Amino acid sequence: MIWIGRADETTALGLLLDRTYADVAAAAERPRLLDREFLIGQFDLWDAHLLPAVAAGTGAPWTRRSAARAVWRRLGSVAGTGHRRWMAEHLAGLGLDPAAVLGSERDDRRPSGGPDQRPMPVERPMTAESAALIRSDYDLDGGAVTGARMEVGGADPSRIDGLLRLTAAAPLPELHFRCRDATVATVPYAERGSMRLTGRPVVTTTEDEVSLVVPATDGTELRLSGRDLVWHRGHEHEPATARATVEDADVLGALQLSIMRQLRRMRRAELLRRWELAAAGLLCAGLNAELFRPRPAALRTRWAARRLRALLDIENNQARAFLRQVGRDLPLEVPELPRAAPPAPARITVGTAGRLLDEVDFTGARLRLVDVSADHRPGHPDQGVIHLDARRGGRDTIVVIALTEPLGRAPLTVTPGRLTLTRRPTLAATADDIALTIPLPDGDWTVRAAAGSWYVD
Repeated sequence: MIWIGRADETTALGLLLDRTYADVAAAAERPRLLDREFLIGQFDLWDAHLLPAVAAGTGAPWTRRSAARAVWRRLGSVAGTGHRRWMAEHLAGLGLDPAAVLGSERDDRRPSGGPDQRPMPVERPMTAESAALIRSDYDLDGGAVTGARMEVGGADPSRIDGLLRLTAAAPLPELHFRCRDATVATVPYAERGSMRLTGRPVVTTTEDEVSLVVPATDGTELRLSGRDLVWHRGHEHEPATARATVEDADVLGALQLSIMRQLRRMRRAELLRRWELAAAGLLCAGLNAELFRPRPAALRTRWAARRLRALLDIENNQARAFLRQVGRDLPLEVPELPRAAPPAPARITVGTAGRLLDEVDFTGARLRLVDVSADHRPGHPDQGVIHLDARRGGRDTIVVIALTEPLGRAPLTVTPGRLTLTRRPTLAATADDIALTIPLPDGDWTVRAAAGSWYVD
């Protein structure tokens, strides 16, 4: 990402795109520092704004800056606090005034359009007063847990992002409770229908934190505590996307949009693929510093053709496989390379369970994520996903374990700094089920499921 000369709003926009790819490459190279939620937020922002940004960067000289300013304003209006700060630091580093470029901050108390132009939920602080309103408006006794997640937030192992999704006994919208810096978070791993809510939520507040406790089956207490506990109504959704066409932008713009949408699939925790991040970072490194450079249209066309040829001729096996994947709906003929097949998940079976563990070095391993979700569509089983920080071949990696149809009940309550594995995990499989035991400082956590897969790259 090299730029010589003074950056204006247009070139700053191209450099922000390149900075995104630099972040992606860094996450692939140093997976322990990977902040999945922040990366997903970046991809969401570009989903609606990448093609307008490319149109501004490749437009006529007299339209470039005004078009780029419009894109910046839209980015500034929909970005959350963390991503707005990221863009502001980028602009300030280029000598531009962030407030003037991004416009006023969004009022978080009012609904606004998200990156896909759907209304974003209004998050409200969790207080004793809001808990009283929830108790009066929703009958949670007999309701269900529809999802929960704990995830280590990037480089800081002391920061846990906790999420709890509940439904009331009557068919009403979900209630989402979230704390991005949780001190305690409970993930209720359980088979379908076995974990029910048995009472009303209780909220306690101190000077340092807010705590939510929801009673559940067999005396289980679903806990979520931290300084910034918030809640809102509504469903999380996969933002709507439209297929990119070359008529919407040049091939390089359409290709980048396809790349962003492929990477954004890691919103589903079981689809995190470090090799895809590495391939995207390699393919797009420094791309937009050149694409957005002011030059006659004929010169830009020739440069773009050369860059496309270089992409098609890349010798990296995984980058070539990724390019074939994201370019399948574009007019690109990507030649195959021998041994270019990307890594794929392995089924956990009686024959593979021991071998899968032996391929990974668990010295200093850490529990990174637990995500459980109920899928109420007919024929779609519930799923639990676990991420472990580990090492393979002398390098850091992330083990992705997807467990289909959880069995029994195994709620897990975690606190920051207590996520390092005390020894190697164990994995056993029979013809009927699989069992995974993760040894943690506060005791072993054993989960069972009807089936599962194991992925590491």
